[in-house]
Amino acid sequence: MRKFLIGLAALIMTTGAFAQGFGQFNPDDIAKMQADRIKEVCKVDDGQYKKIVDYFVKDVKEMTAQMSQGQGGGFGGFDMEAMQKRMKAQTDFLKSVLTEDQFKKYEEDQRRMMEQFGGGGFGGF
Repeated sequence: MRKFLIGLAALIMTTGAFAQGFGQFNPDDIAKMQADRIKEVCKVDDGQYKKIVDYFVKDVKEMTAQMSQGQGGGFGGFDMEAMQKRMKAQTDFLKSVLTEDQFKKYEEDQRRMMEQFGGGGFGGF
């Protein structure tokens, strides 16, 4: 779990740096990309997809607002404890929306992604 969170933190910081560099960061687009990934991997129906998009839009906007205000301390307002809570809430939400088989596919996909990032660390970065 810790390795996953470190990898996620790297992804968030990279996304933030990319967005600042190009000025095109849009929380709705980021949320949709996350939901699209789940839709592809888990084969969710339209009702599930809408719930997932709505959740991620709200979550990304909250996280963006907190980080831009420097809340939570750390680099760019990043707070590992807050991120752990956010990830637990996300997992609980997805468990409530996805079927058991879909959630297993989601977990498998998350593991594969972490392996691609060098076991959850910063890999080749």
